[in-house]
Amino acid sequence: MNNNTLLFSDSTERGNLSQLPILLAGPILRRVEPNQVCIWIASSKAVSIGAEVFRLADLNKINTTQCEDNVRIKPIGLGTTESIRLGEQLYIGLVIVCPIQPDIVNNSSNAIKISFPTDELLAYDIEVTYYVSNSSHQKESKRLKDFGLLSGKNTIAYKVHAYSNDKKDIILPTFFIRERNNTTLNILYGSCRKLHGKGEDCLAIADEIISASVKDLNKRPCALFLTGDQIYADDVADVLIKYLTRFGNHLLGWEEQINEVGKTLTDLHIGERQQLLQEYAKFTSENAGNHLFSFGEFAAMYLMAWNIENWPENYTTGFEKKIVSQKEQKRLYMQIQQLEQARKVLPAIRRVLANVPTYMICDDHEITDDWNITKEWFEGVKASKCGRQIVANGLAAYWAFQAWGNNPNLYNEDFIHIITDYLGKGGNVTTNDRKYFEDYLWNFHGWTFDVPIDPPTIFLDCRTQRLYDSLQGPPQLINEEELWSVLRAVERLNYKKGYPIILVSPTPVFGFDLTEKLQEYLASKSSVYRWDLETWAANERGFIRFLSFLVHNLRPSHCIFLSGDVHYGFTISAIFTLLSQSKDREEEEKENGNLSMNITQLNSSALKTTSLTKEVLLNEVLGHLRQFFESRHSVRIGWNDMSSKSKKLKGKDRDLYTTMDRLRHNANLVDEKEGGGRRLQLQLPIPDWIESRSILKASGSGVSSLIIADNNLGLVSVYGDRYKILSHKLLVRKEKESPIKVHETIIELGSW
Repeated sequence: MNNNTLLFSDSTERGNLSQLPILLAGPILRRVEPNQVCIWIASSKAVSIGAEVFRLADLNKINTTQCEDNVRIKPIGLGTTESIRLGEQLYIGLVIVCPIQPDIVNNSSNAIKISFPTDELLAYDIEVTYYVSNSSHQKESKRLKDFGLLSGKNTIAYKVHAYSNDKKDIILPTFFIRERNNTTLNILYGSCRKLHGKGEDCLAIADEIISASVKDLNKRPCALFLTGDQIYADDVADVLIKYLTRFGNHLLGWEEQINEVGKTLTDLHIGERQQLLQEYAKFTSENAGNHLFSFGEFAAMYLMAWNIENWPENYTTGFEKKIVSQKEQKRLYMQIQQLEQARKVLPAIRRVLANVPTYMICDDHEITDDWNITKEWFEGVKASKCGRQIVANGLAAYWAFQAWGNNPNLYNEDFIHIITDYLGKGGNVTTNDRKYFEDYLWNFHGWTFDVPIDPPTIFLDCRTQRLYDSLQGPPQLINEEELWSVLRAVERLNYKKGYPIILVSPTPVFGFDLTEKLQEYLASKSSVYRWDLETWAANERGFIRFLSFLVHNLRPSHCIFLSGDVHYGFTISAIFTLLSQSKDREEEEKENGNLSMNITQLNSSALKTTSLTKEVLLNEVLGHLRQFFESRHSVRIGWNDMSSKSKKLKGKDRDLYTTMDRLRHNANLVDEKEGGGRRLQLQLPIPDWIESRSILKASGSGVSSLIIADNNLGLVSVYGDRYKILSHKLLVRKEKESPIKVHETIIELGSW
């Protein structure tokens, strides 16, 4: 192939958009608890959705000689709903199944509500009813079996044998509800899934984990946490953007006009959007040549991420009848290769989402890279008509495809009506219509939610409720309003002080210190936007404010942070202590309780992607092995009034408890300088806080067992009666069909 080869002459993607599948995505199992089971779908027609939940033990009866094949097993839960319209061929529905008395199932309007059984395998089926055509009065109903989802390569059901002599399999998706006081808990988690990102899609590993433990509820995961960047709205493959635009327009039935952009989206060239975004939207992403603009494009990307049926039959380069260099061809072919890796495992990922309760929070890439990274960014984008519109579109799509199922009670009829009414006008909106829609979503701060498992678990909104100390400096990742949201959430959970808690933050609260310091240094030499300087530690005031809030208001016996974002996995053990200024510390502790908090930070990222920025950081850190190993443990002291900079302790002062004891009685801190053995007496006020962290080694060998830079999926297991033991596994598969490599860290949490 020479340097001037014609690439894909007259090539266009051949996705059959004229015949969309009725079921565009789903079913996805969402919030699950004893009083409700939420199931989400997307469809290309207006549909009525019915759902039934069964005991697996009841279904097993059809496999014995006691029952005939046509025996109708009565469900223990029923739910019905109508889909809501987002476009001419885009509808979504969230059916909520409530428990009922099985013996009065045929009179469900008067059914006595009970609770679903816990720690027992349950199954469900859905029925979708719709008009055959727009002009027809004939209705058709289909169940999962009729959609071809209970057999073959696209099945969403795992084989479940109840008896060794079974002649049949139970072919329905299954799940279970973990009893609150159960001593075993298994959670899958991960983030950052870019379809054309490098490497294998590690979310597919979850399929094997569930398949191997379908009936073993002490090993089977009871929840999947997706902690951010479920789609990449900014970094979109060249070979996909034309298809996403066409697909999005087809879903909506109209083409959205983007403010200040002088062309229709269909007429935009591949790679042209980067300049438009910088000029009109004031975005700062460096990989935004094919950034999603319209609500339809956002919707199309979600549907591609979750269902193989929504993919094009082949790809378009947009360079038809153009001469393309060999280098450019190689780059495009690489994109296609990575996309094909993602496509192949989509049936497995669809099966996972149908069989494990899934909870999702967004990070920046669902909207755009650097979203709300500084006050300058926030104010600039909000003041631009183009930027406001794109952010609002991304938020509306986030609600429709992710947030709604986390807790449907958080979104009332008014919220839903504002979105559906705006989209229902088919682009024929006034300036006031658009402003109202955009203002509502920009100002909505109800994304924080709890998860009904034990220990109490809360997902934090670290994107829309930030606090800015300066125009260009790193933000405090949560403001006062979000802290109160956390308090309201723990009150709903009847949280008792002193109990452990799980907090899910898109970016790690306790990051790998050496990498974050290098990131801060590089940002000071170039750009906050270039190096994504929005770590918790980058704004020390916000970091300490948040930890102090937890200590004072919750006083958890142990705080477990689950995070992603940074494109490498690790485990950190930490202690945060507030140091009293009182002379009688023992009396103060007796009155206010323990002012220390034990912390475990778990991080799994990325599911499928990497970035040049993170590669540079990791290579720089791992290239200095001595400094790397010294960074495994660090101790820092600081002052709330910020009159003195926080100080990282060295030498023997890194013995946390010795240092704390000395600080309580003596304001003079001795600092040992390395090399010369010189002792320097520092006259400092007594610190207000002390923080210690250690990065823990996982099973494996060498440096790679501290930081896992490969694509990975996290599996958290908590078990044990007298003492709670936490196992953190980072699961890696570098090549398709290769064995899963496990990096495991085990931590003793202490009794609860």
